[in-house]
Amino acid sequence: MLAHRAAVEQECIRLNMLRTQTEKRNANSRSYANVYKRRGKLRRQPCEKCASENSEMHHEDYNKPLQINWLCRKCHLELHKLFHRNIVR
Repeated sequence: MLAHRAAVEQECIRLNMLRTQTEKRNANSRSYANVYKRRGKLRRQPCEKCASENSEMHHEDYNKPLQINWLCRKCHLELHKLFHRNIVR
């Protein structure tokens, strides 16, 4: 069991080293916001588009980890679809 755990940890370290600086920054920003949410300093809000209570965090700017837009899954995916369409074109 211990050998398996060590192998898993080594794989996580290897994968983290392959991340780009942007991916690391984004992951750190999400982690930072989640810590604030768990501590009660950041409270879940209804979706900004449709007012659904079942919302999740969205970062417009990962350099500002506590500036959160609260969106339900459907609205969040729609926003990302629009964003990616604009980049591809």
